[in-house]
Amino acid sequence: MAAVTLVTALRNVRLMTRHIILLTVGLLVGQLVSTFQWQTGVTAAGLTQTIFYLILPWLLVHAAQMISRRRLRTLWPWVAVPATLVFLLTLMLVSWGLYLLIGHPGFPLISAVIAGLLLAASDPSWSSQLVQRQRSLLVLLEGEGLWVELFALVGLMVLVKAGSVDELLAAEFALTFVRLLVSSLLTAWALSFIVRPLIKWNPGLTLPVAYLSFWGAEWWLGLPGAAVCLLLVLFSRPQLDSGGNQAVEEGARLGADLLVLILGFSLTLSMFTERYWVMLAAIGLCLMARVPLLWATSRWFNHPLSPKSASLWWQLPVHGPVTLALVLSIPVSVTAWWTIQAACYGVILFELLIQRPLASRSVSGS
Repeated sequence: MAAVTLVTALRNVRLMTRHIILLTVGLLVGQLVSTFQWQTGVTAAGLTQTIFYLILPWLLVHAAQMISRRRLRTLWPWVAVPATLVFLLTLMLVSWGLYLLIGHPGFPLISAVIAGLLLAASDPSWSSQLVQRQRSLLVLLEGEGLWVELFALVGLMVLVKAGSVDELLAAEFALTFVRLLVSSLLTAWALSFIVRPLIKWNPGLTLPVAYLSFWGAEWWLGLPGAAVCLLLVLFSRPQLDSGGNQAVEEGARLGADLLVLILGFSLTLSMFTERYWVMLAAIGLCLMARVPLLWATSRWFNHPLSPKSASLWWQLPVHGPVTLALVLSIPVSVTAWWTIQAACYGVILFELLIQRPLASRSVSGS
């Protein structure tokens, strides 16, 4: 309740300033709890499940409602092709880079792939607020998020369930991935015929239905609930717009700010002293995967963006609240869980504290 009160009190503060305050407060409280060994009742397992089952579905519904399907249909090739290339390149570079760099038996290849998949999951929710008036760029960013999140959500379910396996079997992973992806698509498509009339009758039912689909897919069907939830919202609404449900927008904002506070609370000094090189490596690998590819695309191809939007495309950070929720909800049973989180924390903190302010200056200057 104290966390919710703090986040609500800061709701009118500028985004970047608000996140710095929440990070600082979370870090101070976390260090006090660790230093004085206070018994808070907060466990890592309980926190990860709370984020995964309560906060993540709300964020996914909001992400699906923030994009116009009409514009997305027009710009679809410019969403799918660059997004897929960046996703695959980030996955490969981060996975192999961290695996070869760490070179420790306690950090198997499957852990490196989980880290790569988390950082390949794009969610430009915070960046999109900087370019709201640049509609084409906004659709490219938000469309990329929806496109690659689907693959990341399915892939993470496969990898997390195999988190204790030392050897990653590519054929088995591919077969399970395709099965879960197709099953999620068919399940969401079938449910949409039931859900669409309900949402048309009362748009306020979007959120409860999304939660039910998330929990039902996870607990009863053995499918990635996040993927089913996201697809169901996309299939069930004829026109996805940001004005459909004010409660969804306000709740997603509250959840995103809570995640930043939790991020600060979960940071440890040992993470920076013992894993700083993992953080730096992850930052460098992510930039290597994204920046050159999008810069070359914006310079050498006949894209639909204006010159100003094209110059911002490769500068904007792309790890938002959905990515942060996925990182924070990784089960502690996954091998090298702490190292995976350290790598992802490094990238997210770099984007929050360095890349996003620099991008904001570029937007102001343009």
